[in-house]
Amino acid sequence: MAALASAQPYPGPRFANYYSSATLFNGLPVPVGSIIRAYDPNNVLSGVDTVGLGPSAPAGFFGFMNVYGDDLTTVGVDEGPITDDTVRFTINGRPATVVSGDPTWTDQTQKELVLSATMSVAMTVVEIPTDKAASFNKVIRFTVGVRNDGSGEDFYHIITSHSDTAFKSILQDSFVYADSGQTVFVDFDVQTPFFTSTPDTVDVINFTVNSGVDPSVQYSGSVSLIFSITDVPDDGGQLPGGFALHQNYPNPFNPSTTISFSLPRSSAVQLEVIDVLGRVVESRDLGQQSAGDHSVSYDGTGLSSGIYFYRIVTDYAEQTRKMLLVK
Repeated sequence: MAALASAQPYPGPRFANYYSSATLFNGLPVPVGSIIRAYDPNNVLSGVDTVGLGPSAPAGFFGFMNVYGDDLTTVGVDEGPITDDTVRFTINGRPATVVSGDPTWTDQTQKELVLSATMSVAMTVVEIPTDKAASFNKVIRFTVGVRNDGSGEDFYHIITSHSDTAFKSILQDSFVYADSGQTVFVDFDVQTPFFTSTPDTVDVINFTVNSGVDPSVQYSGSVSLIFSITDVPDDGGQLPGGFALHQNYPNPFNPSTTISFSLPRSSAVQLEVIDVLGRVVESRDLGQQSAGDHSVSYDGTGLSSGIYFYRIVTDYAEQTRKMLLVK
């Protein structure tokens, strides 16, 4: 989660608790995820709370929020309010009006307030994700860049849906926060199937980025994840020039075959053989290999007849191909 501000209140021994069950933002219950801040008369940050941070706290509710007072043992240093100081509050960086309740500070007291604040809400998407490619059992990341064009702090989350239910989204578990004018990036990951009987397909992912302050302010788009068991690098991007995994020969084979590959530069190399259920039936460390063409003999004597996949994994990419063992 991107932090809005690095400053934190001084956690001294003296504090008062403030809470609210009816605070408003833009005329509605303050949304979950909003940040409430408290300041003393000298604008020293004295307390921070997030709406809905508790396990079941609803919109409109915050607290119990510790607002720390001045530490009387540190003479000449202002860490927070003193007795009868009026505490000033902001909501998402915007000044809040005290609608009801007593905002003055007294040590070891608990006070209920109703606050209200407003801001304009606007956002611009400055970076949209591009189509990517992946093989099975991979996690591929997509990123949406969002600029906060509103007048206060906003926060964003993303929802997705898939055209192919074999693919699953892994969403960020917290909001992504942005100051007014700041650009932030909202990510979502896609887990490809561990194995599928239809190895070449395209998953169309529909996504929507919402403003946390006003969910009606949103951006919707789509991106494609091209799924193939062959010729796909691990990160979903382009293959490094010169890296190639060739079709085994002979194919079909019984029981031995030769697997050839080319490296554009030196790399540690791993050979994996995978069955149709996605299980790795053999993993062989081929050690550090130099740039150039290489081949390795594979013996399938211990395997049953059927389709298998062989994968070469390097420091910078990987490729997978299919082979057929016939006994």
